Amino acid sequence: MTNIVIVLILASFVAVTDGNIGKCNLSTPPPGWLITNATGILEYATAGQPTNGSSFCVKQTELANSVFEFQVAYHIDLGSTEGTQLLERRFPSKLENYCVNKNTRIVYCFAFCLNETLQNMVIESALKSNQPRFVAQDIQKTTQLNWAITVMQVDYNNPNTRINASVFQNADVWCSVYIGIKPKLGFDYLYEIQLGKVFK
Repeated sequence: MTNIVIVLILASFVAVTDGNIGKCNLSTPPPGWLITNATGILEYATAGQPTNGSSFCVKQTELANSVFEFQVAYHIDLGSTEGTQLLERRFPSKLENYCVNKNTRIVYCFAFCLNETLQNMVIESALKSNQPRFVAQDIQKTTQLNWAITVMQVDYNNPNTRINASVFQNADVWCSVYIGIKPKLGFDYLYEIQLGKVFK
C-alpha cells in the first residue's frame, strides 16, 4: 500500500457557515456538521439512514481527468461550541494496527472510535467482505444502531488519493475506522468507515 494523505479535524464542533452537499444545507443550525471530502474512492455504500434527507447526504462530482471527488455530510448535535484541532497524517510505509482487533489479516488500522465494542464490530464487518455494500449492511445489522453509515473503498494505488474528514471524539455520536485488509484470497482492500448519529 502506498502512502495516502488523510487530514482529520478533531472537533467538539465544526463551524460550517455555507455550502451544500446534496440536500444538506451546511449552514443549518445547530452547529455539528461533520464533512468528508475525498478523492480516490473506488466505490462507496451507505446504510442506516436515507441519504436524500437534510441530515445525511452524499455527493460525487467528476473533476478533471476522470478524477472524482466524493463528499459526505452528517448533521450531529453535540450541544458544544469548543474549537477544532487540525491534524495531518501521512501513513507510513511501515503499516501498523492501532485498533482493538488484532486479526492478522489487518495490515493497517487507525480508529476515531472511543467505544471499543463498536469499533470491534465495525472491524469484524470489514473483515467479512471487500464489497462496501455488504459491509455497510452488516454494520447496521450487527450494531443495531439507527445511525448513518458510510463505507468508502479507498484506492491505495493512487498517489493522489486524499481523505479530508472532520470527526468527533464522542463515543455517543461518532465512530470512524480506517482499515487495510489482506484477505485469505484476492487483493488487499482499504476502507474508510464512518458511523454518525444524525438528526432524524
